[in-house]
Amino acid sequence: MWWSIMSDFDVVKKDDLGILLIDNLYSEYELKGIWYEIDHISYIMDNSFNENEKGKRREKHNAVDADGTSLMTGFGMTLDTFYKECVYSSILSLNRRLVSDEVKLAMSNINGENSAYSLVNQHYTLLNKYKVGETYKSHKDSSTFSALTFLAKDKINGGGLDFPEYNLSVPFKSNSCIIFPSRAFHNTQSFESEVDRFTIAQFMNIVYIPGY
Repeated sequence: MWWSIMSDFDVVKKDDLGILLIDNLYSEYELKGIWYEIDHISYIMDNSFNENEKGKRREKHNAVDADGTSLMTGFGMTLDTFYKECVYSSILSLNRRLVSDEVKLAMSNINGENSAYSLVNQHYTLLNKYKVGETYKSHKDSSTFSALTFLAKDKINGGGLDFPEYNLSVPFKSNSCIIFPSRAFHNTQSFESEVDRFTIAQFMNIVYIPGY
């Protein structure tokens, strides 16, 4: 197989929650293209939107509290609408591997709930950027499964992912990915760093396609 990460799979189970961890998701060569793309989009995030515009965008694609305020203080761009075609994006071209047969099999073998991952046939991608002091409070995603790939250019102290209902934490490790059922509440940990924290978030769905 042109790409195999079976040795880098790890499974974490806590009560009825099963998650898949993948280390070293991308090669050094692939990361060069991904970081080139992130740097470009990061510049647009910082210079093309004022705080009011950022707030409106957060309300569209992030969870909100009872008052309608976004639970996220970082900022993200939906790559599926940013690009006309996915072939123009290293991220969108490479992250398709998370719905490969290999990953589907590994995820589906965890437990009964995750067996549905083999049926995933739709997914959307969001590039999120967090500066020191920014976070994402506890929330659920409006999808069936979620995948988060952690990325940073240098060491980060903190910045992992918490599952408060399960008293479970997954530490931040650049170029690692976590896949989990979207119904589980989760939040980003605060972090200390001289560099920004990025995540590539994929929201997986199972869409009924009627036969002809």
